Amino acid sequence: MKRQMLVLVAGLMLAAAAARAESDSKVETCAKKLGTIAVVEPQQGWHHISSYGLGSPAALLRLMIQKSGCFDVVERGQAMANIQQERALAAGGDLRAESNVGKGQMQAADFVMTPNVQVGSSNTGGIGGFLGGKLGVLGAIAGSLKFKEASTSLMVADVRSSIQVAAAEGKASKTDFGIGGWGFGGGVVGGLGGYTSTPEGKMVAAGFLDNYNKIVLEIRDKEQLIRTSSASSDVNAAGSTKAEAPQPAGQVLHAKIANVKVYAEASRESKVVATLSKNDDLVASGEVKNGFAFVDAANFSGWVQRTLVGAEQQTAAAPQPPVVQPVGTGIAGQFSGNFGGADQGSFQVSVSANGLVRGQGVSNATGAFSIVGRVDPSGQLNLAATGNAGAAIFSGRIDGASGALSGTWRFGGAPGSGTFSGQRM
Repeated sequence: MKRQMLVLVAGLMLAAAAARAESDSKVETCAKKLGTIAVVEPQQGWHHISSYGLGSPAALLRLMIQKSGCFDVVERGQAMANIQQERALAAGGDLRAESNVGKGQMQAADFVMTPNVQVGSSNTGGIGGFLGGKLGVLGAIAGSLKFKEASTSLMVADVRSSIQVAAAEGKASKTDFGIGGWGFGGGVVGGLGGYTSTPEGKMVAAGFLDNYNKIVLEIRDKEQLIRTSSASSDVNAAGSTKAEAPQPAGQVLHAKIANVKVYAEASRESKVVATLSKNDDLVASGEVKNGFAFVDAANFSGWVQRTLVGAEQQTAAAPQPPVVQPVGTGIAGQFSGNFGGADQGSFQVSVSANGLVRGQGVSNATGAFSIVGRVDPSGQLNLAATGNAGAAIFSGRIDGASGALSGTWRFGGAPGSGTFSGQRM
């Protein structure tokens, strides 16, 4: 009876300690940005921890980085394929003109972070019960552990020099990791899977948190490594998100309702210079700002809210269907081929008459992946492949006369590249 009471008391004390530790899973913060960073996947993937219900920790690391405020995170993972697909659609003329997606807008990464996990298997098939030491009754409360400890590491390389500038590693044995105090909603936490809901995942997550905090301290103390974003890329990136649809100069506009105000500045807080009736003729200057268009009338000029005016109906051009440029002779069809280099495998794709490419492939290292992209009328090929190892970019050409395709490929964020070739089936 006495032993049972001791075990119960010890369990309650350890559970309370775990609750305190969970609320104290602090991320090292920064007063200013240290640069931009990309989280990439190791080429071997995460198959060795999938049996524990754990996948890629990239989302967890991005959450830590966002919470710390030390870096801006650039997308170089699986979503990169979707970004490339949108940019391919823009390059092919399929997106609306005001979408403002083009070259020179992506922010460069200053650093690349690569995570790694190694787990030590348990001779007893699990760790639980009253084992004493650091886990002890806490292990029994948290659930039987399927491995003894987790060795985690983070490596950070400088993109411009390719030199490794920071690294941190260590063995984790805590099962009390939590992000309750990080200020994120349940939807974000739910997307982290086993890293916040299983003792094994919490152990790995605690290791990564310790690694990340050491990385921040290491880079933060090296002033020569701290990067500031280039002014041009900031302007381009801001423009890509804030660009307004153009207002054709010389277009005749009318108020959609009566009593629409015209302002001295592009703000409803500025001075009113005129009040419109639905019969007033306005001529657009072409200048737009903050959702307002600058207009001229017979007796005044000023800024009017764009949602409250419209083009003169009798002169408005009828909407035209998008122009589809068919690909050249011999380019459309079914193709198959192989790729080699840092990874090897095969692929099959289908090219439609308007240049849309879809297909799938198999990597010898990471398994199946999907392919999307476009071919222009001359046969120039731009594809994005997405699979377990992240994203890869394929660039090349289809020869319409011979039916051969060839080119080069590279990983979207991690180092590694190669060539590919194939033939129309």
